[in-house]
Amino acid sequence: MVASEGSEVWVVVARREGEVDDASLELVAEARGLADRLGVATAAVVLGQDAHLLAPALGEKGASVVYSWADEALSAKHPDICLAALEQAVRERSPRIVLFAAERRLRGVAARLAIRLGTALASECTKLDLDGEGNLLVSRPVYQGRLSARVVCRSFPQMATFQSGYGRRPGLASQPQVVRLPSPPSVSPLTRREQEYRDPPAAMDLVGADVVVAGGRGVGGPDGFALLERLADRLGGALAASRAAVDAGWVPAHRQVGLSGKTVAPRLYIACGISGAVHHLVGMKDAKRVVAINTDRNAPIFKVADVAIVGDVREVLPKVLEKMATGEHALSGFHPAPGGAGGI
Repeated sequence: MVASEGSEVWVVVARREGEVDDASLELVAEARGLADRLGVATAAVVLGQDAHLLAPALGEKGASVVYSWADEALSAKHPDICLAALEQAVRERSPRIVLFAAERRLRGVAARLAIRLGTALASECTKLDLDGEGNLLVSRPVYQGRLSARVVCRSFPQMATFQSGYGRRPGLASQPQVVRLPSPPSVSPLTRREQEYRDPPAAMDLVGADVVVAGGRGVGGPDGFALLERLADRLGGALAASRAAVDAGWVPAHRQVGLSGKTVAPRLYIACGISGAVHHLVGMKDAKRVVAINTDRNAPIFKVADVAIVGDVREVLPKVLEKMATGEHALSGFHPAPGGAGGI
């Protein structure tokens, strides 16, 4: 492929419980910004049959075209079948840029697709831009998130996966056209999913986590962090810590969030016993929602919290876990506080 062939910017859409995942909606808005600068269309690619139901939400974020297939085989979302469909579509339509949300299943499909197309893939990106020649220019974390590298994509199609939480462009609403693509070639899946395993919170990738539960000095010690790990496990999230907790030896250094640690941008960040010093806030300021638990009602962390809980982590979390075990809303009874944060 050559640069002149690319006529669209594509976003391969991830889904959560039948709806478009927030990370994909965020990415469509980012893609629209790139497409407008290139003078090309923005297309959302839906791996399934019900694209017409998702088109309004994708159009709100800027998609002008929604591609899908009238093929029941894709409804199972098996990666081997999705890969064959995407490869055929890319070869036939020659998009200039193909983007994926850094969602667990799509990561693998993106990597395999890049290999089949003989192109490069920039992974786990936190910023999407264009260089002076119109090539995709991305920023991505390196050295366990301590530094950020700027990478120019020069092979075509230019491909990247994008971390959720880093999108900043407002959506430019469109009325998308839904286009059915030819059925993919018949594929017999080479793999079968017998069982899924998830990394424990203390081993999960921190930078790409959708949910992060972090603890500071106020957690009190390793026993307190065991509570945090239980909560993170229930939420499918990663365990993190402030520098104070790392310096105390309660948590390994590679779990640290902050200026001298890693930078994260999860959908939900739960700060437990963390005061909110500037060097910590730098590492989590891009989180979409922040819940903070602290005994000090004047803690700086409450200034950035969407929900503020004044209390001892070791007393609050057992109650939260109990409510989660019984199916109750874990934050029921917490009411908005003045200024927009929640509190009790």
